[in-house]
Amino acid sequence: MSISNENKIIAKSALHALGGKPSVSKFWDDSNVSNIDMLSTINRPFDGVTSYSTIGLSNHSIGFTVDETPLRIEIVGASATEYGQFSNVLATCAFCIINSKFSVFHGEVFRDIIKMYYPNSEMKHMLFVSPFLWEDLKTIDFPNKKVAWLLAVPISGNEYLFAQDKGTDSLEELFGKGKIDIFDLERESIL
Repeated sequence: MSISNENKIIAKSALHALGGKPSVSKFWDDSNVSNIDMLSTINRPFDGVTSYSTIGLSNHSIGFTVDETPLRIEIVGASATEYGQFSNVLATCAFCIINSKFSVFHGEVFRDIIKMYYPNSEMKHMLFVSPFLWEDLKTIDFPNKKVAWLLAVPISGNEYLFAQDKGTDSLEELFGKGKIDIFDLERESIL
């Protein structure tokens, strides 16, 4: 199957923002029905970190519109390169949207996603926020949809509970004060 022009533009936008030498892998769901492409770049944005972006997730509805135009998203994320399953974590987030029709937006949390791949990690869930690591990731306006970017940030169970109680903006503020390493899936919870 050929790659659509829209997905080519999305891939170029992701690569421009992430930088580096790209590789693209295709991930399939457990039923071998749905798939998602994942762009990755090694040593971006820092040495020892690998950055990722979905390509084609925006072909699927998240249930939102902006000025009567469907709003769609692509997920970006990054982890220490040693966490080789992180791309699977992001692909699983994508399949939650594609197959299970999860809605996603700034501040949303997908629970127990990390736990599936890293059961011993204190980080269990994915919080979706603005892609502050890559300021060049801007919303792309296509004739039939708008494509925005969300950054997937690993969080712990206690951090999730804090976000539920105080809001995700408060959690992000706490992360900023505590200078957490979002690339470390084995970091200690800030709470």
